[in-house]
Amino acid sequence: MGLRIRFVEPRPPGHTIYDHVLLPRLGLPLMATMLAERGHDTGVFCELLAPIDLGECLAADLVGISGTTATQPAGYALADELSAAGVPVVLGGPHVSFCVEEALEHAPYVVRGEGQQTILELVGALERGMPLGMIAGLSWRDGEGEAHRNPARARCSQTEFERLPIPDLSLIEGHERMGVKPTMTQWGCPFDCEFCSVTAQFSRVVRHRRTEQILAELAGLATDLLFFYDDNFVVNKRRTAELLRAMVQAGLTPTFDAQMRADTVLRSRASHEIDHEFLALLRQAGCRTAMVGFESISEENLASIGKRTSVAVSEQAVRAFHSHGIAVHGMFVVGFDCDDASSAQATAAFARRLGIDTFQLMMVTPGPGTRLWERLQSEGRLIEADWTLFDGHHALLRPERMTPLELQLSALDGMRRFYSRSAIAGSALRGVLRHLPELLGIATRHTGALARSLGREAFGPRESDTATPDATGLDAGASSTPVFGRALARVMSSLSRDERARLEAALGVAALRLYGRRRVDEFWDQDHSRSHIARLAALT
Repeated sequence: MGLRIRFVEPRPPGHTIYDHVLLPRLGLPLMATMLAERGHDTGVFCELLAPIDLGECLAADLVGISGTTATQPAGYALADELSAAGVPVVLGGPHVSFCVEEALEHAPYVVRGEGQQTILELVGALERGMPLGMIAGLSWRDGEGEAHRNPARARCSQTEFERLPIPDLSLIEGHERMGVKPTMTQWGCPFDCEFCSVTAQFSRVVRHRRTEQILAELAGLATDLLFFYDDNFVVNKRRTAELLRAMVQAGLTPTFDAQMRADTVLRSRASHEIDHEFLALLRQAGCRTAMVGFESISEENLASIGKRTSVAVSEQAVRAFHSHGIAVHGMFVVGFDCDDASSAQATAAFARRLGIDTFQLMMVTPGPGTRLWERLQSEGRLIEADWTLFDGHHALLRPERMTPLELQLSALDGMRRFYSRSAIAGSALRGVLRHLPELLGIATRHTGALARSLGREAFGPRESDTATPDATGLDAGASSTPVFGRALARVMSSLSRDERARLEAALGVAALRLYGRRRVDEFWDQDHSRSHIARLAALT
């Protein structure tokens, strides 16, 4: 008959920059798909997309919960509630893989590392009443409460990775709210940055899907907006170029964003010659934004964390991406050993000077299982044990050259400086002036529709106030939107793909900067953050 299995991804606590980005992680949909193919009744709750249905979980034969370090306390709380009601719970994900003893205090089963095969074997054993001792990658408690740690499971091979099915996103409650659809083409990363948990969880051996598999998934997603979840989209440039060419030839070129290194723009790290052919192909295939992990503007920091790049390459990358019409989302970190209280402001100024389109400034966050975690623990520099604060937005360590409070306040100040009102207004004005003829044409064609929508909103029956995602994948929050905003949203939904693209080209950067400014303000205003800042002040 099969088991009734539900998976849960809790939402992050408090306000973060990810609050309104409606993208589930893909591990749980993948496992739900694999189990559904074997006859089990499966479903996934991603709390960012829809509330967790506690009744559904209480009626399940097994509930799997997976999250990040910051969401793990919420996962533990749900596991405690379900366990108390007699529902078996299995925990998985990067945090519990390295904090097994802690996790077993909340659930009888913990899947370590790459869990797709382990979960299949666990469900099979539970269904047939078989012993658990031979399931590699599983930690578990027996009926007497004794903990067992089975041997580690070997990482999946290239052949095994190719056999994994396409995750069925329709298994996710609220999947229709995703304005942007996610996909992933590979696991692992050949680099070995000290702070990164990717290699700890997925190893430095890269496994990739075949081009035809990715094309089949893109065809099934049928989306205009795509996000590649790959931690580094361009690990092997030859293979990536093959995929991009195939996407163009097949006419599968949704607008997409992808994470990549700064040296992606180079023909080779040795020559420092810009690879214009690859960048042109990247843009032709639909790349809208390169999300680049620059990390630092300090050569000393880059060397100490093992980044294997330079500030000069960062500068080259921004100019090269922009020359091919690709926006740059710059991802930086402060709090490294060579940083001081002026580093965040200098980083924001660097990003503004280079014309980086959107900016992310996090604080050093050592995840369990990373070499950075082990080093800082051995040095006694970690000051926080509340996992909910391990989200990149909170100072968690004693930096070498500033106080924890200086780190926290300077990082917030750096974000506010980049997302200043003048920067937002300036980007909007530049966009309008560059695209004025196109904008006037769009306005002329849709002025009547806007007037009619305003009339319906002001005098007609109200539609449901349920929030719906906009074309960027951000939650539009319709319930709090004024009449004009709702009318404008109605007109926006009627624009052609070409018109939306032109409007985004003109005002997209300004809109994203406004979004960033609002998220920074929300973070600053919440009690969750103020109490942490007060605690940091008491430490100094």
